[in-house]
Amino acid sequence: MPMAKRDKISIIMLAYNNVSYLKAAIDSIKEQTYQNWELLISDDCSSDGTWELASTLSNHDERIKVYKTYQNIGVVKNRKIAYSYATGDFVCHVDADDMVERWALEEMLIAFDKSPDVMLIYSDMAQIGQRGEHQLYSASKNFDKNRLYQHGWRHLGMYRKSVMDSIEGYNEKLVSACEDGDLFMQIAEKYPCQRLAKPLYFYRSHGNNSSSKNKHCSNCSERAVCNFIRVWAKSANYDPITFTPLKK
Repeated sequence: MPMAKRDKISIIMLAYNNVSYLKAAIDSIKEQTYQNWELLISDDCSSDGTWELASTLSNHDERIKVYKTYQNIGVVKNRKIAYSYATGDFVCHVDADDMVERWALEEMLIAFDKSPDVMLIYSDMAQIGQRGEHQLYSASKNFDKNRLYQHGWRHLGMYRKSVMDSIEGYNEKLVSACEDGDLFMQIAEKYPCQRLAKPLYFYRSHGNNSSSKNKHCSNCSERAVCNFIRVWAKSANYDPITFTPLKK
């Protein structure tokens, strides 16, 4: 059975005051060579017209579904709400200020087909500027189960939806927007993951990226409830609470 008939991809796109870049993000999904997808846009009470633009751009394409939170709830809770609408066999994240290469979804599914035991695949990425100009190429590390401390969520990340049945899922105990790294470590400690050594994701650097507001793990008060730190610390031989090396 052809891939397009068999596998559906749910793309989670969180939006908050991204009106300047939203159309480019949506267009990069609509232009995919692989077309069996649904785009789940969840707006977290934007005030700049993001919600209105998303609603307009979703017209005439039933695969694009737009939701709005009841109040501003932050990235972690918004991600979990968006995920609850997912009906695909695979799930990936594309932020509303970023873009993906037009063959990204197809490349991902080809890789999954070749590796049926792999539960999560991540690609390399390129950083772009406000006008879409390429700034740098960021290569990921090949997955190494014995060195999980060198890993974290990498764009483009896609996982089999079925894996969520055997892990905690999006960690609502977190306040910082580190839920993707937390999810990655939950999957990586139990299942094979894989790097796809191609730059399939365009991360837009514009000076107001939400990830830039996250605290470094060494200064974060959420270490006790963070799966990323729990798994990272075990792999790196660190105490997860004090964030200091353990004696060998």
